[in-house]
Amino acid sequence: MTVPLLRSNVLAQAGFSHGFTTRLGGVSPKPYDTLDFAVLRDPAALRENQIRLARAVGIEVDRLHQAMQVHGSTVLVAGGDPTATLALDADALVAEPGTGHAVAVRVADCVPVLVADPRSGRVAAAHAGWRGAVAGVIHASVRRLVEGPGAGSTSSFVAAIGPSIGPCCFEVGSDVGDRIAKASTPDVVVRRDGEKVFVDLRLAVRAQLRSLGLADDAIEDVPGRGRDGCTRCDRERFYSYRRDGDASGRLLAVIVAR
Repeated sequence: MTVPLLRSNVLAQAGFSHGFTTRLGGVSPKPYDTLDFAVLRDPAALRENQIRLARAVGIEVDRLHQAMQVHGSTVLVAGGDPTATLALDADALVAEPGTGHAVAVRVADCVPVLVADPRSGRVAAAHAGWRGAVAGVIHASVRRLVEGPGAGSTSSFVAAIGPSIGPCCFEVGSDVGDRIAKASTPDVVVRRDGEKVFVDLRLAVRAQLRSLGLADDAIEDVPGRGRDGCTRCDRERFYSYRRDGDASGRLLAVIVAR
């Protein structure tokens, strides 16, 4: 079965193979049906799901790199054995041009971010929950792309923000909302309800990318803003930890160095 992937026009037009998974097209049993990428469950189902994903993005499965995500800002450079990479703590990975490596992050409400430098072919995948966004994982990822050999200007970078919990559903304490706003823009707080606020985490990520020099029209929301891309709202397509708790699977966002 072909794995259906959500894709970004700006990344595709720049020549980068990539994709955001849905929960469709895999072999995981209920309640994780069917394309679950959680790393601490059935290894046979995970391996088959990874093989199907690798085929969909056009890579060998042993080129797919992930890390153990801890809601921080550490960035790793992909290389060597993906099993060894997975043993390391990081919330963003970079793949160098010409290596054929793919980098990926797992999410179930947090924001998956794919960033690419069309000049060098270098790419990054970042896992940006609110803690990671506040900690600076987006800044660290883009900085690592800029520091690489042959890097272009951030004004030429392209990025895609994948399915994640939307402002319709991301309710947090006002203290957390204030921290996210301070790290991005006050506009991320879309509604206040006493000591609770609703926050647009995707807008926070977009604001951070723009502050680093990316053009607004070079940043694409996939599949869209609002409820279109809200993992909690769309049970048919997406996993959501807020909705399902421990019964939630994990989506994957992946991009391949050019």
